[in-house]
Amino acid sequence: MRSQELGAVGRGLGLLADTWTLLILQRAFLGVRRYAGWRETLKISDATLSARLRSIVDAGLLETRSYREGGRERREYLLTERGADLWKLLITIWDWEKARVPRETPLPDIVHRACGEPALLLPRCASCGEPVGPRETEVTRAPGSPGLETLSRQHPRRTRGRLPEDPLSVLPGAMEIIGDRWGATVLGAALTGIRSFSCFATVLAISPEVLSDRLRRFVDLGVLSRTGSGEYRLTDKGRASFPIHVSLVEWSHRWLGGDGAPIDLTIRHRTCGAVLRLRLDCDRCGGTFDRRSVSPVRPG
Repeated sequence: MRSQELGAVGRGLGLLADTWTLLILQRAFLGVRRYAGWRETLKISDATLSARLRSIVDAGLLETRSYREGGRERREYLLTERGADLWKLLITIWDWEKARVPRETPLPDIVHRACGEPALLLPRCASCGEPVGPRETEVTRAPGSPGLETLSRQHPRRTRGRLPEDPLSVLPGAMEIIGDRWGATVLGAALTGIRSFSCFATVLAISPEVLSDRLRRFVDLGVLSRTGSGEYRLTDKGRASFPIHVSLVEWSHRWLGGDGAPIDLTIRHRTCGAVLRLRLDCDRCGGTFDRRSVSPVRPG
């Protein structure tokens, strides 16, 4: 089965659940436009950077523009409207890592420009304004929608070496839960209420070896706990990753559903009954974040 026959969320995972892709897009939001900027800040190999930039441009997330420097014509990369709309996914990744993953080097604060204060995100339903998490939602999957097993990986899995030293690029916890397509899929299934090994394997059509590896890593990371009966249950840390997964689902529906991919997964808010649209509020002033109200500040 071809990848375009996948549903919107499956295609979104195939495109975005990759560590280097996410870090390259993060840097684009922080103002990096040129090849040398990514290479210097991410310490990424030329082969990997070239491959990722090519796939990101092909996906319509970045576009190239020519400029002249030193008498030579060069290219820079600019976020498209589709790429810029990933701001919510990237800010929820950042927020989760900062709040939930202990680290020696502090991750820079997220500053809400409306109030000028360092802030954490408060996830709410855009329809009714109530707080929202996995316990307040229900997930349905379209009957007969193909699973991720039909999607070949676009890039080799990143080796588990060290990421760049720059604190903006060190997101080891978040990259475990969203920087790998099977990791993202397993945790997403846990957020829908799946608990047993056999149910994960059946619903996701995932090999026992891959599933065992991801579940073990999530237990080690503290996002899942294993009960005496062998079930895997979300911890508070695991439930806090909910906005990351909702942001990816929303973006996939908005930008890939229109490309002909069916809506394979729907998240509904039980409180008001609406299909969930995620709103992110500032924990300091209560105002709502949008792409232009986010300002990263490096630690002093």
